[in-house]
Amino acid sequence: MKKFLFFASVVLAAFTHSATAAKLAIGDAAPELKASKWVKGGEVAKLEADKTYVVEFWATWCGPCRESIPHLTEMAHKFPNVTFIGMDVWERGADKDAAVATFVGKMGDKMDYHVAMDTDDTFMAKNWMEAAGKEGIPMAFLVQAGKVIWIGHPMDGLEKTLKEVAAGKYDIEKARQRGAAQKKLNAFVEKAMKGGDEAELLKEGKELEALDQQLGGIRPDGEKFDTQEALKQVKFYVAMQAYLEAVMTGKGDAKITKLETAAKAVAPKDTDFDAIKKQSQQMAEREKGVQQAEAIFKKYATAVGENGDKEKAAALAKQIDDLNIKDPVVLSELAWDILTAENIKQRDLPLATRLAKAAVDASDSKESDILDTYARALFDSGKTAEAVEIETKAVANCKDDSIKDELQTTLKKYQAAAAEKK
Repeated sequence: MKKFLFFASVVLAAFTHSATAAKLAIGDAAPELKASKWVKGGEVAKLEADKTYVVEFWATWCGPCRESIPHLTEMAHKFPNVTFIGMDVWERGADKDAAVATFVGKMGDKMDYHVAMDTDDTFMAKNWMEAAGKEGIPMAFLVQAGKVIWIGHPMDGLEKTLKEVAAGKYDIEKARQRGAAQKKLNAFVEKAMKGGDEAELLKEGKELEALDQQLGGIRPDGEKFDTQEALKQVKFYVAMQAYLEAVMTGKGDAKITKLETAAKAVAPKDTDFDAIKKQSQQMAEREKGVQQAEAIFKKYATAVGENGDKEKAAALAKQIDDLNIKDPVVLSELAWDILTAENIKQRDLPLATRLAKAAVDASDSKESDILDTYARALFDSGKTAEAVEIETKAVANCKDDSIKDELQTTLKKYQAAAAEKK
């Protein structure tokens, strides 16, 4: 789906992207490149030894991925001798091909590089992401002369590294040392999360502080490593994990209150706990809605597919309405799928419009992407003047310049149709 959010925990510690043991490290030979489909830019058959590549992992449901895509395009234009590949992994939903094709088409020139999808057996996710101990996306791998020379968030040092590589000033040995230090950091965090011996942790922390100073930083976020501060944040992270799990799984109020009190007791000074609490409650409600909606919508998509059943579709549409979903993101995603998914052949525009309008109301008409979905529903229903009004609001509420350009293009299309209709 266009902007579908699934169950995810709040990220509260930023020492490392993952505590998973890594088998693929800086300086290692790059794994093979495989794809089930090349969606844009043509096929890249293999990683040539005399070329440089950026292999970036993303998914349509990943908000940070969407934010990084225009910046990757800018880098692809700045470094034309580097081949950029956006590899879709961990995609979700009933029709992954359609979801990716729709997303890439909607991004247009903002996603101006090679785009591919992982294989059915998730070869790329396993041999690149999991092998490197990375569990979060977006994540980029810089490959030169057949070797992985940099791994990280594409917005966190990739452009600087590309400039150093282009100038012949990139120090891969120092990068390798930093990678090894980050493994030690991962182990430190993992031990602290499991309640390891404090004396051992303090000793290891001092070693990490020395490496941090020697290598000019070892944390992925670039912040200075401080043992005491790290232990405090890990303690808070563990407490918050327990609290969030209780909220998400619907534990009793007494249990949740107890865990909330424990988390507050170890929270860093500037922590906005009320904001975290509100977000966790929203996530729990969203997950409940997602699970219910996804189960019914999967059946609905079949009923309105190539060989669908109109009566069954009508009954399932009523079930979707009867869910009385409150989450605006879930509502908007359902509407967007009805309007655009390639596997849906019988589009119930009234249902899409109801869902999209409910999403707008639930979000107080403030979210540009949700307004955009409602405008699309109105436009497809022939209500061009209303579509122009709502899309104008979408543009006004958008704070991301790259996405605003996309919305303005859509608005011009609606305005032209409205003028022609007059």
